[in-house]
Amino acid sequence: MSLTSPPLPSEEPLSRSEQKRRQILDAGRELFMAQGFADTSMDQVTARSGVSKATVYNHFPSKEKLFEEAVRTRAEEVFAALPELDADHIHPEEMLTQYFHALLQILLSEDGACMCFLLMSEGRRFPDNARLIYETGFGRGLREMAIYLTQLDQRGILRIPDPHWAAARLLGLVMPPLPMMCAGFQPLEIPPAEEVRKSVRLFLRGMDAAA
Repeated sequence: MSLTSPPLPSEEPLSRSEQKRRQILDAGRELFMAQGFADTSMDQVTARSGVSKATVYNHFPSKEKLFEEAVRTRAEEVFAALPELDADHIHPEEMLTQYFHALLQILLSEDGACMCFLLMSEGRRFPDNARLIYETGFGRGLREMAIYLTQLDQRGILRIPDPHWAAARLLGLVMPPLPMMCAGFQPLEIPPAEEVRKSVRLFLRGMDAAA
């Protein structure tokens, strides 16, 4: 998956200012993922983006602001690419299999691995950056999954007394490669949908047994 922002053919053409802003964001994201926050300078971002330094600082007054926006926009792209969690019309096994298979395709891509490694490698030096990456990515994913599990419980589909706890257990069950990826290993092979389904079934059976 490309590190640059995907084209948006269905939207209105970007203004010149927005085009430059996107160039800056793409350049910043590529540099942050390739060499980390500390080793990336605004001069490097300027050179890579092809935009003047004045324009770069007009959009992003500091490296911290650029990093924050790069992380937030990437998180929005990831969640927009995932199937919407639907507790009303799709069986939980099928819904969760579709969701996690799509998520794994993103997380186990090259830039997904880079973002995870960035979180682990720079967490101590830049705790605010690590917190931002976690909250906009993994943290948001946990919260949205907990909401979905709550809906299943409210509809009587599954008995889930503690959706937040269950969401954390489910993510750990479905995505075991993440610790290796965050340790700096090369991107791992994306498991087939049926492998994801096996983990989902194990979770759902566990919830049934606990009911």
